[in-house]
Amino acid sequence: MALDTIGSIATHILESFNNISTGISGNMVEIVDMNRQHVANFVGQSIGSNNIEDEFQPPIVNFSKADTIDFVQAQAGGEKLSLAELSIEDSGEEMSSKAWRMLAEGQLNAIGRKVNFVRSLS
Repeated sequence: MALDTIGSIATHILESFNNISTGISGNMVEIVDMNRQHVANFVGQSIGSNNIEDEFQPPIVNFSKADTIDFVQAQAGGEKLSLAELSIEDSGEEMSSKAWRMLAEGQLNAIGRKVNFVRSLS
């Protein structure tokens, strides 16, 4: 897969969204790297920033997408229209950051955690 480095994941995310400000895009590698570390901490394995294994790429990408959407929406604020009791809120994104985060959590759970068992003879 072509998304095997934090730089390639950052580029993929920048190309996936059209409304990312310079402040966010300038920090995209750091955002991806923090999510790489989060996945590594969860699974209990070392994941480098280059040659990321295929099984770890989807949750890293989706956590990074969720964070990007959160940052974009924090800057934009979205649109909220109200007329009497009718209220419409538009975030401008098809898939919310919550949905991306839930997808990434599911992918992490599918990978599982490394667990060590120790037998005590006492």
